Amino acid sequence: MYRTCAFCNAKLDGDGGPSGLGVGRRVAFDEWNGRLWVVCPRCARWNLAPLDERLERIEALARAARDGRVAAATDQVALIRWNRYDLVRVGRPPRAELAPWRYGERLQARRRDRLKVVVPAGVAIAGLAIAVNVAAGGSLGVFVWNLPGIADMIYLRIVGNRRVSLLEPPVCERCGTAMALRARHVQFARVVPEPGTDLAVLLSCPHCHREGALVTGPDAAQALRQGLTYLNANRSGRRRAAQAAGVIDEAGGSDQLVRQVAGQGLPLKVIRPHRRLALEISVDEQAELRDLERQWRDAAELAEIADGTLSTSAEIEEQLRKIHEQQKSQPDG
Repeated sequence: MYRTCAFCNAKLDGDGGPSGLGVGRRVAFDEWNGRLWVVCPRCARWNLAPLDERLERIEALARAARDGRVAAATDQVALIRWNRYDLVRVGRPPRAELAPWRYGERLQARRRDRLKVVVPAGVAIAGLAIAVNVAAGGSLGVFVWNLPGIADMIYLRIVGNRRVSLLEPPVCERCGTAMALRARHVQFARVVPEPGTDLAVLLSCPHCHREGALVTGPDAAQALRQGLTYLNANRSGRRRAAQAAGVIDEAGGSDQLVRQVAGQGLPLKVIRPHRRLALEISVDEQAELRDLERQWRDAAELAEIADGTLSTSAEIEEQLRKIHEQQKSQPDG
């Protein structure tokens, strides 16, 4: 297997895990067509493994995928966590079952991001408080006890001030100004039903404070992800992840939950916390799956071209036939 990406020449990290390729932390495979890729960590392009290295490794990946945990799936792509590796199964993935473990990892990552801000801020504030307290003769004990809350406020302010990066800045239909959105402004937005699109968000203008712009598709997802990250900044941990997973389960899946929220038309700020966290997870999951499907389709086109230029042999055809028969005999789900 190649050691560098064929598209950007970056080094392919990892050791391939169950694939045995020697490189890769995210490996994609298509049992039905006998294809195997290593996903570049820098440009996210899919590097097709040489034909002579594929067939003997796909079965090992399929076994690992069955033992792994399905993070998310569509009709064409399943993202599976296996130890510290990401396995992307394409073609005929098993049906996904929602589970709390899926979300705990994301919330723990948020908690680590929060600690990167809160701990240094807390140390700096503590040092300042001690100096002021000594100068004041020890009369600021209450202030010292409030240090964790002050550090949290600093973190929320940082998250809330993050710029919402959209493809094109929306223009308010009410006052005509271009909306310079920050994450904290999205708390007043509403998810609304809109024909012809899976996701639509009605934004409130930071200038005139009235609903003034409708964004859809990737822009809607981006605005929601940043706004909900701000609103859910303090909601981390596996217990809350389990509660959010329960909300998604009750709704019948991520797509159904988004549709339910759109049907209610409530501002994000007033949605119940567990449901709001479930909405963030659902939007984030859908965005990841859309990226995976797009990457897979691009990679599959290149694989068809590459495989079409290679000569086949009776041994390769026999191995492909066995893979197809095994796939047919496996139960769906």
